[in-house]
Amino acid sequence: MVNPQHLLTFTVVARLRSISRAADALYLSQPAVSGQLRQLQNLVGEPLYARRGYGIELTAAGQGLLRYAETLRRAHAQADDYIRQLQGVEAGSIHIGSTSTLASYYLPEYVVRFQQAYPGVSVYIDTDNSLALMRRLEEFDIGMIEGPLPDIPMSGQYELLPWVVDEVVLVLRAGHPLAQRYPDVVPMAALGEYPIIWREPASGARQTFERALAEAGMQLPVKIVVTGVDAIKEAVRAGLGIGFASFRALAHAGPDLVCRHIEDVRGISWNLYVAAPVGRLRSRATQTFLDALTDVADTADLGD
Repeated sequence: MVNPQHLLTFTVVARLRSISRAADALYLSQPAVSGQLRQLQNLVGEPLYARRGYGIELTAAGQGLLRYAETLRRAHAQADDYIRQLQGVEAGSIHIGSTSTLASYYLPEYVVRFQQAYPGVSVYIDTDNSLALMRRLEEFDIGMIEGPLPDIPMSGQYELLPWVVDEVVLVLRAGHPLAQRYPDVVPMAALGEYPIIWREPASGARQTFERALAEAGMQLPVKIVVTGVDAIKEAVRAGLGIGFASFRALAHAGPDLVCRHIEDVRGISWNLYVAAPVGRLRSRATQTFLDALTDVADTADLGD
C-alpha cells in the first residue's frame, strides 16, 4: 500500500525538479528523500523519473502518478487550513437539539449573534420534546431542555447546566373577563371557570403547569389540546378558551393577547437547561456558543 507521505514528497520533487532542493524545502536530508522515492518506485514497479544534469525529469509513469499525488497534496493542504480555522473558531458546525419553544423564542437571537461573529460555523437545530432530547443527547453538540427534567440517567460524557429561569403565564384575549378583572395576577381558583387550552403532554410548560395545579390541590379537565406555543396563541385568539405559555413566547404576541401571572406576582417559574458534553469533549465552536449563552444568562433575567 502506498505511503501518503511518499506521495507528498514526490509532489515537491516534481515541482522543484530536484531531489536536493526538495530535501531543503522539506527540512529532510537528501538520502531521506531519495529513500522515499526509491520505495515509491519499487511499489510502482517502474521508474518515475530520470536524472537530467543536476535535476530530474518525470517519466510517463511519473507524470501519471503526479496527477493523483497532487490531489492528495491539495486535500492535505485543505485539511491543514480547516484545522487552523477550527482552532480559531472560523469553521465547523454546531448541532443543537432543542424544544420547539426554546428554538422559536430563545435561540434565534443567539444564533444570529453567533453567526455574525463566526460566519464560517454552520448551526443546525433539531426540535423535539425534552424527554426525547435527553435520550438523543449523543446526537447533539448542545441540548436545550425545558424543566421539569425527565427522570432518566445521563451519559457521563454530558453535563446539565442551569441556564435561565422563566415563567409560565396565563394567555388571555385582551377583552377576556379574567383580563379585565385581574390586571396583574389571576388566582388559581379562577382558572376553573373557563375552558383551558392545553399544550401536548410532553411539553415542559404543561408539565410545569400541572405540577403547580397538583401543589394547589387542583385538577382541571383536559378538553382541548394543541401542539406548540403558536397553536396556543391562535386558539386563544379564536376564543376557544384560556391558555398558558412561556413568558418569553408572549413578548411579541400582539395587542390582542395579554398575559397574567398565575396565583401571585412571582407566578409559576420553570427552569431552562443546557445539556453539553463535559469540558474536555467540547469543540471550540461548541464552547464559544456556550460562552455566549451563559454570558447573556448571567446578565439578564428573562422572567421579568
